[in-house]
Amino acid sequence: MIETTVQAIITGVMMGAIYALIALGLSIIFGVMNVVNFAHGDFVMFSMYLTFTIGTLLVWDSVQTPLLTVPIMFVFGLLIYYLIIDRTLGQFWVMQFAATVGLQILMRSAALIIWKGQPRALQYSIIQGSIHIGPFTILTSRLVAAAVSLIVIGGMALFLNKTWAGAAMRAASDDLGAASLMGVNRRRTYGLTFAIGSSLTAVAAALLMSFQQIDPTGGMRFGLLSWCVLALAGLGSLPGLLAAGIIVGITESLAVSFYDPRIRPLAIYAIFILVLWLRPKGLFGRR
Repeated sequence: MIETTVQAIITGVMMGAIYALIALGLSIIFGVMNVVNFAHGDFVMFSMYLTFTIGTLLVWDSVQTPLLTVPIMFVFGLLIYYLIIDRTLGQFWVMQFAATVGLQILMRSAALIIWKGQPRALQYSIIQGSIHIGPFTILTSRLVAAAVSLIVIGGMALFLNKTWAGAAMRAASDDLGAASLMGVNRRRTYGLTFAIGSSLTAVAAALLMSFQQIDPTGGMRFGLLSWCVLALAGLGSLPGLLAAGIIVGITESLAVSFYDPRIRPLAIYAIFILVLWLRPKGLFGRR
């Protein structure tokens, strides 16, 4: 029983770091722009399909594909912002809801048309394998994915705190009117924010494709999961986002280890509802 629990916690911590990376893009977009992007999970799904396609055509490992998928998703995010999202800002919130849900359906349908309905996966990754420490097994792919996730989250924290663009994003988040008076261009800052949030999904997708597959409905799972992590963490705390991801990862892993894989969503959303009930701002949110 103890060994099973420790093994589940180890697995949950590693997956939690990846979940935090998935939610990072959503957190930045929602925190800065106050835009509820219901299509975020489908951005992850679309990035995973791009990873599969580039890896297959160029015979690249999944961990190499961000060299192409990150710029592609950055440009894609810019286009989506200027063509769709920017037109909904300042409108009634239902407009944003309809636009992002419509984008979600469009991306899911496009994936179904292009890649068909069967799951897709890359056959091999250089980070596959396992490390055995006593009775415990650590999958190399998940360990590397967790380490890269931590590096990216740390890099994003440095970007937000040490660069002018990051300061502009934080200022727009706190008070857009005052930020505009200080020379912050709203459209440019929001466009950069949405593009960065979109491109982060490409990094998460490359890590996920090293040990799992994707199908057109996968965006729903990643979308709900990222909203759960964001709601648990609250806004304004990247360490809190990581902690919330680990909580979700451990909860999921313990549920699978001791009960039934089918109970995984129930365990996650039970904690989600409990935290929202007791602390609506999240466990670590500053606002």
